[in-house]
Amino acid sequence: MSGILLGSLSDDQVSRCLAGAGLGLEIGSFRALIRSDTGQLTAPLHLLYRDFLCDPDATGFFDFRINLMRKREFPWRAWKVEFDWEGSTPFPPLPITQAHPLFEWGLNWCVATASGMHTVIHSAVVERNGLALVLPGQPGSGKSTLCAALALGDWRILSDELTIIAHADGQVQPVPRPVSLKGTSIDLIRKAFPAADITDPIEDTHKGSIAYARPPTAAVRSVGETVPVGFLVFPKFKAGTSLVYEPLPRAVALAELMDNTFNIGLLGAEGFEALARAIAGAKCYAVEYGDLDSIVDWVNSTCIPEC
Repeated sequence: MSGILLGSLSDDQVSRCLAGAGLGLEIGSFRALIRSDTGQLTAPLHLLYRDFLCDPDATGFFDFRINLMRKREFPWRAWKVEFDWEGSTPFPPLPITQAHPLFEWGLNWCVATASGMHTVIHSAVVERNGLALVLPGQPGSGKSTLCAALALGDWRILSDELTIIAHADGQVQPVPRPVSLKGTSIDLIRKAFPAADITDPIEDTHKGSIAYARPPTAAVRSVGETVPVGFLVFPKFKAGTSLVYEPLPRAVALAELMDNTFNIGLLGAEGFEALARAIAGAKCYAVEYGDLDSIVDWVNSTCIPEC
């Protein structure tokens, strides 16, 4: 990468790169080249990725060459946007106003696909005092809201959606990116962190209303610092309930974790063994909670290792 921060470019420069040969962007250990003629990506990229290294000249090798281009089936139909990674189109075309969420969802897919022999878990992951806290969860579990609250507080975000664990050493590989917020979580995080940079909500996506919070600058700058897994917490949000938790045997936690692992079937026995080794020293819990404050307090009192 050229060593230029995306935030040092003007909106016009970003727009010209996207509409031309592409904008190079360094995301964790990956390099992406992004092209788009939608006019919908300049503002969110400039806000959310301003601390990321970029290449306005689009030179060198790129792991992903991503195109988000306008498309319509017939002249009388509304324009849509299509995500394409070198001929692969894993998502149906969406309304043009959803170009940014489509970019984020597509980038998740690219990272998960390109992570090779690493284990890729569908989970948020944050770090404090040198140990990672992995937060797997199904939609509605509240993991992204919790991740945002921790990341905008005193924790370092490693990823909102994907925990990538290297087989060689069991370390979590940071890929800090914007945190997705959905529905009522958007206002909840806005009120809790009024200084946070959060995009305006985009309505009527297949996930409902969605907005994104910018990852803290310090997390982006420390992207090369890998950490081992120290805690594995399965959160479950249930409105109106008091917080209850139970320690989980690692064997039970491992079985649950495998259900949230994208590529465990492809990796086979080697992947299973690598995942088991990665959590061998982790403390594991299942937690049910009814409000954000209670789960944040519990995490801060239970999941912070001593310095």
